[in-house]
Amino acid sequence: MRKLRFLTTAILSTILSCNIAISAENFNDVPEEEVARAIANVLKKNPKIAYDALVEYKKVKDVQKAINEEKRELTPLEEKISEVLKDNPLLVVGALQIYEQEKQQEQLLKTAESYKKYIKEINSDELYAGNPNGKYVLAEFFDFSCGYCKQMAPRLEKLIKNNPDLKIVFKPVSFLSRNSEIAARAAIAASKQGKFLEMYLKIMQEVRPNEVSIEKIAKDLGLNMDKYKEDMKSKQTDELLDKVRKTADNINMKSVPTLVLNGMPLYAVEEAQLQRAIDVLRGQ
Repeated sequence: MRKLRFLTTAILSTILSCNIAISAENFNDVPEEEVARAIANVLKKNPKIAYDALVEYKKVKDVQKAINEEKRELTPLEEKISEVLKDNPLLVVGALQIYEQEKQQEQLLKTAESYKKYIKEINSDELYAGNPNGKYVLAEFFDFSCGYCKQMAPRLEKLIKNNPDLKIVFKPVSFLSRNSEIAARAAIAASKQGKFLEMYLKIMQEVRPNEVSIEKIAKDLGLNMDKYKEDMKSKQTDELLDKVRKTADNINMKSVPTLVLNGMPLYAVEEAQLQRAIDVLRGQ
């Protein structure tokens, strides 16, 4: 009870510092519903109130501060607002949701600005599939050892088939496994012989791709194995992997797969969502 009271009073202390449309003189005549609406309006405009109060609440463990808050006599107006908060917990929940949405939107804008700055590197097409002159460019930063990336592979294949104006550029990163880099090198080597997409899809079908299984895929694809092995170890392959790593660092990539559609961050993962994002760009 102490912590609950501390939470509500922490919120109401900030609410009262705002220009809430209820005065201490007339609050007795105001229905609780109107008080709730006034509080909701304050929290809607200032959702960080609820977040800050929750942060403070979580700091309270046993706690002298909560005990002191319990002992403090509330004014009649504070008491009424506190009761409204306790009777209407969704007011706080809603404010927290609004605050989280605002933070996500803020982060999205920052991410978009970062992507805009490095759009040339993001869209560079050393490894690509689809229309080389596609009006719509979808970049995927991925790891060959990532389970979610494996799920993404057949979806991207369908997007290529269903969107003749789409180019997908592939950015292999290698931080989950040593075999991730072996797979990335193999895909680059296959691209030198016009077999990138085939190699990419085959490797993604492997649960745990390794050097032996990847080499078998290369042979099954009919690659020139001498050239394949040479290209895997080439300086050009080293430089491409380093370029992808630097781009991933520059845009502060935190997870795979990371998708960028025409320079904008794309958080869709299902095929229908991905297709819808492309259709929106088309104005459909």
